[in-house]
Amino acid sequence: MPKRLLNKFAPRWIIFCCDLLLITGIFLFAYVLVRHFLVDLPHVMNFVPVLLINTGIYLLCIFVFPIYKGIIRYSEINDIIRIVKFAVLQFALWLGLYLTAPASSTIAQTVPLSILFINLFGVIFALVSFRLLVKEVYFKAVAKGGVTNRAFIYGAGAMGQVAKKVLEQDIKNPTVVLGYIDDSPAKIGKNLAGLPIYNATGEKLASLLQEKEVNQLYIGIDKLSVEKKIAITDICAPLNIRINMIPHANQWRGGLFQKNQVKELNIEDLLEREEIHLPDDILQGTYEEETILVTGAAGSIGSEICRQLTKLRFRRMILVDQSESGLFDLEYELKHKDKKNVSLNIEIASIRDKARMKKIFSTYKPDIVFHAAAYKHVPLMEVFPCEAILTNIFGTRLIAELSLYHNVKKFVLISTDKAVNPTNIMGATKRISEMYVQALSDHENSKTEFIVTRFGNVLGSAGSVVATFKKQISEGGPITITHPDITRYFMTIPEASRLVLEAGKIGKSGDILLFDMGKPVKIIDLAKRMIQLAGLRPIEDIAILQTQLRPGEKMYEELFKDSEEFVETDHPRILKAKKSNESNTEFTNLMDDLEKEALAHNNEMVPFILRKMMPEFNPYLYLNKAALTTNM
Repeated sequence: MPKRLLNKFAPRWIIFCCDLLLITGIFLFAYVLVRHFLVDLPHVMNFVPVLLINTGIYLLCIFVFPIYKGIIRYSEINDIIRIVKFAVLQFALWLGLYLTAPASSTIAQTVPLSILFINLFGVIFALVSFRLLVKEVYFKAVAKGGVTNRAFIYGAGAMGQVAKKVLEQDIKNPTVVLGYIDDSPAKIGKNLAGLPIYNATGEKLASLLQEKEVNQLYIGIDKLSVEKKIAITDICAPLNIRINMIPHANQWRGGLFQKNQVKELNIEDLLEREEIHLPDDILQGTYEEETILVTGAAGSIGSEICRQLTKLRFRRMILVDQSESGLFDLEYELKHKDKKNVSLNIEIASIRDKARMKKIFSTYKPDIVFHAAAYKHVPLMEVFPCEAILTNIFGTRLIAELSLYHNVKKFVLISTDKAVNPTNIMGATKRISEMYVQALSDHENSKTEFIVTRFGNVLGSAGSVVATFKKQISEGGPITITHPDITRYFMTIPEASRLVLEAGKIGKSGDILLFDMGKPVKIIDLAKRMIQLAGLRPIEDIAILQTQLRPGEKMYEELFKDSEEFVETDHPRILKAKKSNESNTEFTNLMDDLEKEALAHNNEMVPFILRKMMPEFNPYLYLNKAALTTNM
């Protein structure tokens, strides 16, 4: 059958005429059946007016239940129910005529009551069978008309059943669902909508998928554990089976599931963890009716903080960033998403611009400040250390001091695990920022609570290793890793941003709050899994090349210093570092020296000042050891 014909819907008038022929034929068959097939010409001539009445009743019923308007290829239970209602209404009208017609009338003499009952069930059977037959023939033709995907659905529940219907109705990418996979003993071995339900065990599942020549797997279980997702990936990846995630029902557009809502399983799905967070009503008390300022609002973390804040009620939110495009897009998104009427103010500005920042603070008088603006790219900041210092340290100092001056209630600094025993400029600048902010918490008569939050790599953020690997895979490789044993902690952007908001709730002045990062991930394992998720084979299809550690890069990240003592908080995913007793009497003078050298862009001198301010800073990876010893 030509593809252009398969893509077209049958005109409604054709369905209308087919239904009329079927209804007329069923009525005529009922008449012949009641007369035991003994019909002659006079009987037929007497029955013609009755057929015309039946046609009139059909037209009246079709006005009430327009069964001809449905698309037959998408017929489902609702269409059958509509046909039953149509047939019952037709029977009721005929019964009314039968009971009110005079004994001498054509109806009374020609249409016995038995015909009406036979006609009732015959109409239902004929119309339903017609639609099922057309639907079956259509999809058989589609399957023969092009390449068909062979799929299994993981999850024999409501989501899986809906997914089956949608997949089989997709014309452009025909899919044959061969069965369901489930780990519930109550379901295994049974049938669902005519399809078998198989066990979800490792070796047996791999053999089954290979035997059935499956090339697609759809996960139709909400909140499937990461461990099971990884197990499924390990089975499907070697067989080149694409894994797709069906969104939860509350994410379906207009309450309807469409195939374009399906997304492929990605690396973020395999690294996410079960969410543990404070309920919105608890957070609401902290941010309700407050004016909130977010620096770095166009960045990965800053923008997500803004998105999550819009779920709460606040008086006003000020978005500060240098990126005009990023702020423009974010403002449009926040104002148009869910058509919420949120009060936003956009401020394009640098956190290093003292006059500009003073004006912003004096204009809006914020109650809470989330300071996310920073340079974060480790290798680049090794090349431009003065830029990192001026933004990460002195930009932070400016925002923190303005917060103190204007009696901001809470100042939350977004820091990083690279600030712990730093070996790079970026980490060193963030650690100095932490130290300065903690020092402000001891300021006499301070009404501001200064809180530091610290977490590791964020999946999906600009410059993340995941984004780099995705680009390298799309280009055909190779993937480059600096060392086979290098490990990193990972969090998703929503998870990190949510924890920042929760830290703002539970944190006290001077706290450094550390987020539970789970287990560290080996970067080479991350690379291999991403290659497999792309339907390729590590080494064979995409090469993995080892380079060397980049300037300032660690083999592994640490979550806290030896001198920091961590204690639990009321939040199961947040720990608190007790303020260490270490102090540097020259810290203030060294800050002045550092600012002077950074403003002069003396890139060679600033690492040595940082080392004096912070003895744990170890820049040996990229500085000449002899030069460092001499200058110390």
